[in-house]
Amino acid sequence: MPPAYPEELPCSTSLTPTSENRGLPQRKAPYYHSPSHVDPLKHPTGTTARLRQIRPLTVNEALQYSALSSIVPFDSSIIPIPTGTVSESQPLFTRPSEVDKARELVSQADVLFVKNHGQSADAQRIVQSLQASVCEYKFKAPPRLEANIRKLHASVGIGRPKTSSRLGRLANAIMLNGDVAFRYPTPSSPGGAKFEVHASPETVPPKIPITPQTPKHQFNEAAHTYNAGIPLSGDALQTPQRPHTQSIVVVPPLPDSFNPNDYRVFHGAPIVPGAKPSKKRKRNDVDEVDIAAPSKDQKALSDPAVIALQELISGILEAENDFEPSSNGTLTSSREPYFVSCEGADGTAITLSPTLNAKLESCLQKVISLGRFKEVPTEQLCKVQSLCEGALVSADSLDVSVHSGWAEDDISQWAKRVDLVDGSFRSARTVLRIMAGGREDKKIYSEELFKKVLDLLYRVMDTCVIPTVEARTSGAEDSIFDVASSCKKHMQQLLHNTGKLMQLLLALLTNVELAEDTVTSIEFFVIRVLFAENAHTEKESVLGIHRFEVIRRIAMQIIAQIFARYPEQRRFVLDEVLMSLQKLPVNRQRARQYKLDDGTSIQLVSALLMRLIHSSATRSASQSVKKSKRVFTDVKNASPPAASEIEEAITDDSTEASAESDDSETPLAGQRKANIKSIPQRLIKDVRCLYDSAVNNAQYIIEFFVTRASTSSKTGDQPHRHLLDMFVGDLVSVLHIPEWPASEILLRALYSKVERILNFDKSTAPAKNMALEVLGVVGTAILDVTANARQLSHALEHDSSELSTELAQSLNDHVNGHLEDQALLSWTGAYRVVVEYLGTSSSDSQVTGARGYYLTHWTKLILWGNTPTSTEPEVSPAHLDVAGKLSRIVSSGKWSSIDDFDSVTSSQCRLAYVLTILNMGFCRAFGQILQSLLKGVRSDQITVRSKSLKSVTQMLEKDPTLLERMPQVIRLIVNCASDQSTMVRDSSLALIGKCIILQPALELKILEPVLLLTNDSASSIRKRSMKLLKDIYLRNTSHKIRIEIAESLLQRVADLDESASDLAKQMLEDIWLVAFWTSTEGQDSSVEKRLSLKDQVILIIRTLQRGEKTPLVLQSFLSQALGVKSKNAGKNFDVCKAMVAAAFHGIIDTADLPERPEQGSILQTLTLFSRADPKLFTQQQLEHLQPYITNLSNTDDLNLFRSVVVILRCVIPTFSAMQKDFLKRIQDDLLRNITKLAKAELNEVVACLWTINGQLGNFEKLVTMEIGVLNKLHNGQLVDLADEKQQPELLRLKRLILLAGHFAKHCDFEPQSERFSLQLKWWAGTSVAECVVDSIKPFAAKHQPHGLRSVALDSIGMICQAWPNSFKRTDIASLFQQVLKSNEPDLQQIVLSSFRDFFAAQDQNVEARVSSGERDPLANGKLGGSMTASDSDEAAALIAQGFLKDILHIALSSQGMYSLTATEVVASITRQGHIHPKECGPALVALETSTNQRISDIAFQQHRNLHQQHESMFEKEYMRAIYEAYIYQRDVVKDLKGFTTHPYRAKLHLMYEVVKTSKNKFQSKFITRFSSKVNFDVTKIDLIAELPAHSLYAKFLIENLAFFEYGRVEDVMHAISCIEKIVAGTGAGIAHTINTEVFQVRLEPLADASNSVQEDYGLTNEVALKEVEPERLFQLCTASMILSMLWEARTFLRRLYGINATQQKRENKNKGSKDLSKAPTKTNGITGDKFVDNISRIARSVDSHELALTQCKEFADLLAIDTEVKVPADDDDGEDGRLQTPSVEDDGDSLMPPSGGSKATKRKGSLSIAGTPHKKRGRPPMNVRRKSNKSVDDEDETY
Repeated sequence: MPPAYPEELPCSTSLTPTSENRGLPQRKAPYYHSPSHVDPLKHPTGTTARLRQIRPLTVNEALQYSALSSIVPFDSSIIPIPTGTVSESQPLFTRPSEVDKARELVSQADVLFVKNHGQSADAQRIVQSLQASVCEYKFKAPPRLEANIRKLHASVGIGRPKTSSRLGRLANAIMLNGDVAFRYPTPSSPGGAKFEVHASPETVPPKIPITPQTPKHQFNEAAHTYNAGIPLSGDALQTPQRPHTQSIVVVPPLPDSFNPNDYRVFHGAPIVPGAKPSKKRKRNDVDEVDIAAPSKDQKALSDPAVIALQELISGILEAENDFEPSSNGTLTSSREPYFVSCEGADGTAITLSPTLNAKLESCLQKVISLGRFKEVPTEQLCKVQSLCEGALVSADSLDVSVHSGWAEDDISQWAKRVDLVDGSFRSARTVLRIMAGGREDKKIYSEELFKKVLDLLYRVMDTCVIPTVEARTSGAEDSIFDVASSCKKHMQQLLHNTGKLMQLLLALLTNVELAEDTVTSIEFFVIRVLFAENAHTEKESVLGIHRFEVIRRIAMQIIAQIFARYPEQRRFVLDEVLMSLQKLPVNRQRARQYKLDDGTSIQLVSALLMRLIHSSATRSASQSVKKSKRVFTDVKNASPPAASEIEEAITDDSTEASAESDDSETPLAGQRKANIKSIPQRLIKDVRCLYDSAVNNAQYIIEFFVTRASTSSKTGDQPHRHLLDMFVGDLVSVLHIPEWPASEILLRALYSKVERILNFDKSTAPAKNMALEVLGVVGTAILDVTANARQLSHALEHDSSELSTELAQSLNDHVNGHLEDQALLSWTGAYRVVVEYLGTSSSDSQVTGARGYYLTHWTKLILWGNTPTSTEPEVSPAHLDVAGKLSRIVSSGKWSSIDDFDSVTSSQCRLAYVLTILNMGFCRAFGQILQSLLKGVRSDQITVRSKSLKSVTQMLEKDPTLLERMPQVIRLIVNCASDQSTMVRDSSLALIGKCIILQPALELKILEPVLLLTNDSASSIRKRSMKLLKDIYLRNTSHKIRIEIAESLLQRVADLDESASDLAKQMLEDIWLVAFWTSTEGQDSSVEKRLSLKDQVILIIRTLQRGEKTPLVLQSFLSQALGVKSKNAGKNFDVCKAMVAAAFHGIIDTADLPERPEQGSILQTLTLFSRADPKLFTQQQLEHLQPYITNLSNTDDLNLFRSVVVILRCVIPTFSAMQKDFLKRIQDDLLRNITKLAKAELNEVVACLWTINGQLGNFEKLVTMEIGVLNKLHNGQLVDLADEKQQPELLRLKRLILLAGHFAKHCDFEPQSERFSLQLKWWAGTSVAECVVDSIKPFAAKHQPHGLRSVALDSIGMICQAWPNSFKRTDIASLFQQVLKSNEPDLQQIVLSSFRDFFAAQDQNVEARVSSGERDPLANGKLGGSMTASDSDEAAALIAQGFLKDILHIALSSQGMYSLTATEVVASITRQGHIHPKECGPALVALETSTNQRISDIAFQQHRNLHQQHESMFEKEYMRAIYEAYIYQRDVVKDLKGFTTHPYRAKLHLMYEVVKTSKNKFQSKFITRFSSKVNFDVTKIDLIAELPAHSLYAKFLIENLAFFEYGRVEDVMHAISCIEKIVAGTGAGIAHTINTEVFQVRLEPLADASNSVQEDYGLTNEVALKEVEPERLFQLCTASMILSMLWEARTFLRRLYGINATQQKRENKNKGSKDLSKAPTKTNGITGDKFVDNISRIARSVDSHELALTQCKEFADLLAIDTEVKVPADDDDGEDGRLQTPSVEDDGDSLMPPSGGSKATKRKGSLSIAGTPHKKRGRPPMNVRRKSNKSVDDEDETY
């Protein structure tokens, strides 16, 4: 008979042993036996054809056979499996082992039958046995089946032989030769006559021994008659069309006493009778967990594959049986196609050939994919595996590693080994293919064989593939790269083999549970693959970037599968992945090589971590089969539930029933509980477990990243900060992608973590900065998601589908705040849309995991909403139906819609997903994120405020509407613009600029703070504010705003910072000139352009009226814009010329200009243009000015007169020929009014007259006037001006002196010297200038009136400026010397002004010559560019050498106008190089400390220039300069403090800023020398005369040292180290002297550990019995004061910059560390107040005898007690025996004696700290390094 295949047998249910069911008995479903009470005699076929009872059973009858029975059977075979079909035969076997044995026998017979080409003795014997015992079969057909049978006979034709696809070769041959006919009864044969069928005679064809007969089928009327007589319940069998679909259980009607309220309803998809099939997509039922058995047609299609595999395996086994190796160990030729020999450790072995291996693997794959692999005998599969083992063993001896320096022979030998390894890989794939086929036979899962496969994979990957992947063209691996490149083909072959083997390993992990050690080894392997360093370019890769990335993705799938299948391994997997990530090099950490479908690239590790989160919240299919298959399956395929499940259900029901019996609950609570009871409790447990697992893993990942990143920086050696930034960037980039929903829960956990950091008071500033930066990134991501949702909504506007409309409306509701969760959570809501799309878009494991996570999250929101899962579920009535539907889906781990749903497009899914993301916890926290950032803006920490502003900037760039929705944002930003911190002000200014761009209407609100910032102390802020003002200027047309901006920019033209000055000039050029370039070139001369030009003119006029310094600055700007160095001088000239023309039109008619400006204002503006470039004017324009100099009647006319004269003086020389009549009229008008002019106007008029005289060539009038003035002066020398009656004469002489001086200054009368000699009889000289000086000099004598002396000195100074030889006159030098040494500041001012103007003229000449293209007169350090000095050079040198000391004395004696002038002269002398830098350098440093900002700025600028030019020369002068600054502060400023307040700043901070521009070595030397000036030598210093003064100087130095703005951490460390050396060296002697002389300390052994401080010093009770002399006490007190103040500075520096002893020791060892070169970060809250108070308290110690004793005692304590160590009490060993981290924030246990009062510190027994070892008594030597267990940073006083 045919063999019994599994499809024909009732299969038992068995489970593969797993971690969850291992050790439990595997339950098997029992076989169904027919009832024993059936009498076989009543059947015509007797005992050989006994039939099963098919009468339908009632429910009560069927109940005993179901799993609902309350009696647990002791044997599972008692209760048959409930089935919905009528069995056609009795089972032949009662155990699966009998089935397997029978199948093996049949398979062997089939193989023998095929091998013998159809000749089989067994087949003939079986046929003969069948013919001897043939029996007759009679059947009864149902009443309505007869017609159908006849139609069937007619259609298919009865009598045609047909083989069965379900039988083997031998069975088919037997069936064809042993056919037994049967028939149904026909009307012609109703009687039941017996019809027997016998086999026909056997005919044997030539090759086939069994020939089938053609059977003749007839109807069995006897059987029909007999069966028709059996009474049946007709209802059960009347309607079905097929007998095997008839029901066997009859459900009775409900009784009258039925009450529906007594039962509970489980919601599910209703079955609607008669419903038409939908045309939409259909899916399988969600409960179909098992793969259905293939149909007959499918089996027919798959039979060839099964037969081919069986034939192939039979051939292999037969070849092995016949295998006989030759005498030399090789294979015979007949067996070469099957086997190859391989050498192993145990000798030669045979294995399958590569060709046969490939064919076998292909056949196996086909059979496995068809679901027929279980039909292959186990023994055959085991035999095949054993044949593959030889190749795996031989691979152990094959070395495939690549080494550098290989020759061609080495490469050839290596290639041969690779070919052999290729065969091993094929065998390994065959082994894994068999293991991964889903068989439950343990024989095929050989642990030893599997270990060999893994060893092969590990060895090849570790020794060959990974080193080749990491090899580069340069570096240590360059030779390996060359060798690997030469055999690239074989390398790629190995990579391909490893990839295929890893895929099979992944399939095995999916189906089979492995041992823990095996799983661990696989984890280590795949992590090595994941973190191998792939190349960044194809040029650097041997194997190709993409090829290895494919391998890496397989490794990621493997680790994800392990994570999902083995929950106990999850934490280990996370740890290994995260720890491996931080070990990567920086370039590998930043590599984003994981490509997403939308083109986005992220890190592979980021993708892996998200997939692990997906796995945490997903119930895999294998878990569903193991745990949920018997619970959520339909009735048709249901299996009896386990007893434990029944008990659990009973327990749940009883618990719920007891809960329902609570009478005290409210109706609402009762309704909620009723809702919960309608939900399966297993769903609640599953979702809680899955969701909590995902949350915990997400929090663990975030904790790893954030905790490490909070203690590192972006510029540090640790990569943690970069890792966090990269990871957050990846999460943000995939937040809107439906396939990566884990990004939301990770970002939610990240937000929660950083929020805790911000809210924790003791969080450090770097940690808070990191948290604020993260908040800025994630807040921006939320805005990106919102914007993405809008884009998706717009893209769906043209989609008219109902789903698109609903999604768009949901988005509008969300924007308006009206979207409810119920709309999203409903069965047709957004969550359903996303799950539908993910359920059909791809079968990829990543998408499957994302769908599982999304389903879990959906269910969690339905059960708990936004509350934690630790609370009781609270389900809305509207969601009960959804919960019921999701219960089966979540438990099964598979998605299959239980109803019809419209197909979902990608755009619809993305919009739906974004909607759900926006309504999850992370995006809902956007308001809190913004509030946290705004709170950070108000923080006390500078860096926190700055970082908050930058983060807010990012968010505002994404969504400018935040400014409208939250007005407090802009207010906070503006307030930060006035912050004390430069960093905060800079960030605030940047954010203000962003806000203006986003919301231009805010310009008026923020203009004022931006204008103020143009005067900021920081150059960077000034420049940024100027750029911002330029943008505001160009966007506004308001004259008021433009004028304010222009004025601020003009002020910055004179900025001391050259870069800021240049930027201001560029800004003015852009806003005033560039806009009119095109209109002046003739390209655009429209009316609009002309009107705008006039507006610009009026703007310049109004700007000049706003400040006294504005005209000079504007002139400087115009000069540069029109100068030779300007790149756009030509264009700017055209614009300025057009402006001058427009201004002249305004002079003629003021109505021609807007706002009708006054003529005086217009003329004042024109004077600036005339001085900048006289060529801007025309002769015709000058003629319009002549009326304004004709008559001077009032002050207004004088202002106009002055402006016109200046214009004429500047412009007339530029014209080669002018109308002489016009010039004569001007000359006459000027000469007529010359006596009415003051000094300022006279200077301009005389200069203009001399200019006109040059045009006319008429010297007569001027010579005559000068001669007359000189004669009058000569005669006035005889007048006694001391007489009050001579006051008119005194006034006349002053006027004459002014005229003489101005004419001598501006007019060159030397060619007319003869005429002067003839008319001046009393003069016998040769130089007219000398004559004028001689005429004026007597009036400067000391006996003359003070006012006359002032005029005379001023005139002599003007003459000396024009004629420098006059400076060289002895009498003039003596006169100036006399004035400078006198105590007459106003006269000194006149002389100094003369010097200043002289040097300024020299500088202007130099600039003019340089701008004209001549060589720099100061080039190469040579005066005038040559070795020949001019008169001006000689005069300048004379002034510098003869008057410098007096000038410096004046500069350093006050801070007023005189000092300012003297400072300007000193700066000019220094700038022109007339003296050595040492002579004026210290004075400049002292002047930098002046409270007069102008003096300080000039001194600083020149000091900086000197330092840059003569750094090495200037180095040694700094100590003298510091002392000079101290004297200046003491005598002039009258303030001995070394700092300024609000905020605290060193008075020498400008000097130190200059020092910081030098090299590091120079800075270190400076700090060493600076601190050494505090020290003193007790043996050399006069303690009586010198020490008190030195204490004041030392205090000044110490305060400066404490408040310097150090530029590097190394400088702070060095300063602290210098202080400690001084205190340790000098302090030891002072402390010893104090102890011996003041306190008379005698060092004695100490017995009691609880003595007081005095006893600890070794003091007896007779201390200080002898009074010390007051003078000596104050000497020692002063010395201790200096050292105590120095130690206070050391303590303050350590607190301010957060430096502890451990860090200091570490940094001292690592001198070359990068961290030492970084700028130090100040600690929050350390302001300096406490330090100042302590210094002041110490300085008052000399005020009384008691204070002096206290100071001496505290200093002695300081030197005697190691304050670095806190000593615990004898009975206090600490809380945990560990040292605690020092903290600045702790209060109340300061140990520093100078900071804490009279008591320095507590000794042992009264002070303790956890874990600190006991300290020995006695004072330790200062020159021995102490072991510091606790830093003084533990002192918690706040400075």
